[in-house]
Amino acid sequence: MLKKICLILAMTVMMCGCVRIETDLTINKDGSAVVKDRFMMSKQLLAMTQQDPFADIKKTKESPETQINPYETEDMKGFEATTNIANLENAKWNTTADTKSVKTKNLDGKFVSVKKGFIKTVYTIDAEIDGTKNADTGEKIESMQNSGADVNSIIQYNYTINTPAKADSHNAASADDVNFVYKWNIKFGEVNPLKLQFTVYNTGNIIGLLIVLAVITGAIISLLKSKKAD
Repeated sequence: MLKKICLILAMTVMMCGCVRIETDLTINKDGSAVVKDRFMMSKQLLAMTQQDPFADIKKTKESPETQINPYETEDMKGFEATTNIANLENAKWNTTADTKSVKTKNLDGKFVSVKKGFIKTVYTIDAEIDGTKNADTGEKIESMQNSGADVNSIIQYNYTINTPAKADSHNAASADDVNFVYKWNIKFGEVNPLKLQFTVYNTGNIIGLLIVLAVITGAIISLLKSKKAD
């Protein structure tokens, strides 16, 4: 009996945080973006497996737009899927049809809604990541929950958004307003709201407008001076 208890405790310690999922979304000032999805498992646990545990996930990520490479840290190993997005307004990835666990509340149906203006461009993310469903099938995740295991101690899932400007508003778990980095800790078994809005000012248009105003002002002053001289 004691041997069994020790074995269970050893397995529990080994399993805690043994799987890590990270999504990094970097939005650039010009409206382009890069999405990096990382799936990792502890090297200790990988050494005990006889096959690639991420084989099925890799298949779902494979596409002409996505590059898949091995990825590892000091204690974790897996792969990273990188997708470069030329323009968020037109991106195929930007729709929520690609995943059953993500739902957007943006009226245009996109994960990142882009509202362009002459002076500024406003980026809005108003979505939820459903940790109760399988990301690909949309089916309820019940097997691990029914086993009594603490899924969130086994699998750590972080969602990070890097922006080119300080957020106007957000509900991130942690925020770096100096480097514009916002991070959410996604929980399985819960619906995780993800909200972020930031504004990028169109400096080129603003400078151009100021130059035009300066020219007009100068012309008006010159006209008034010439009339006064007459």
